Amino acid sequence: MASGSRATQPARPLRLAWMATLLAALTGCASMLPKLAAPTLVVTRVVIGGGNLQQQQVRLTFHATNPNDRAIPIRRIDCNLELEGTAFAQGATDAPFTLPPSGETDFDLNVTANLNTVLGALAGGLGHHTVDYRVYGQVHLQGGMVRTIAFDQKGSVRL
Repeated sequence: MASGSRATQPARPLRLAWMATLLAALTGCASMLPKLAAPTLVVTRVVIGGGNLQQQQVRLTFHATNPNDRAIPIRRIDCNLELEGTAFAQGATDAPFTLPPSGETDFDLNVTANLNTVLGALAGGLGHHTVDYRVYGQVHLQGGMVRTIAFDQKGSVRL
């Protein structure tokens, strides 16, 4: 038994050295991952569509600006929308698209909102011509080492 424990003692420092080397290599690889800044997403239009007594379909039009010097191939954008500080709707894009390098594009995103929330947001916006919003979520990329980019932005939109 004593000889068995002596045999494992030299293996332990080797194992620790191997793990330290692996950790250093992984840290080096992580620093080489492409850094992508989140696109700027501005809500430019809100269109209330059809629905029922509990849910309402809403189409949001976004203007997206790519702050990166390379294209962002987007598979899907999942987002949540708050109006006047109240959770309003959530949804996702219908089709993939590519945001050009240092470029801009507009896209639509369909969301589902609670009817009571829709009425409250509309009532709040009737006295004003604009409402404050917060949009946040994940941009899911089509491929590459980086798979998602989180975003969280605020602004105001005309109803």
